[in-house]
Amino acid sequence: VSTPIAPSPVPTPGLTKRMKKSKQPLQVTKDLGRWKPADDLLLINAVLQTNDLTSVHLGVKFSCRFNLREIQERWYALLYDPIISKLACQAMRQLHPEAIAAIQSKVLFSKAEEQLLNKVGSTSQPTLDTFQELLHKHPDVFYPSRTAKALQLHWQLMKQYYLLDDQT
Repeated sequence: VSTPIAPSPVPTPGLTKRMKKSKQPLQVTKDLGRWKPADDLLLINAVLQTNDLTSVHLGVKFSCRFNLREIQERWYALLYDPIISKLACQAMRQLHPEAIAAIQSKVLFSKAEEQLLNKVGSTSQPTLDTFQELLHKHPDVFYPSRTAKALQLHWQLMKQYYLLDDQT
């Protein structure tokens, strides 16, 4: 004895169309809530300084805790996804100049910058003028928003952790 099988309900064309439309923007904007414009600017500047996403992951403090894969995905989205790139650029342009300055002050030091700071001996007592002179001699190496005070603070950290060339 066979029992008749009830036909499955066929979705109406309008419903499937709505479902398809709602899925696509969800994929495009899924990370827009977590990635703030300040995070994007910090990511771009840090990668341009270090050329290393792993260093950025380990050394940059974003507004959220992002893992390395999320940072890589966001970097590639900013580079290659025209929609995300355009939205991110528009949002970054709307940041207040003071917010931009604060973000730029957090940018990681590049290896070239640290090599120049290494040349200041650990036994010397460098003044702000010493670091100002370094900035003037090597404007092509140092990040544009670096100040003599920022260099001095970073040099002191390097000295504290025995990272200077003349330290063991």
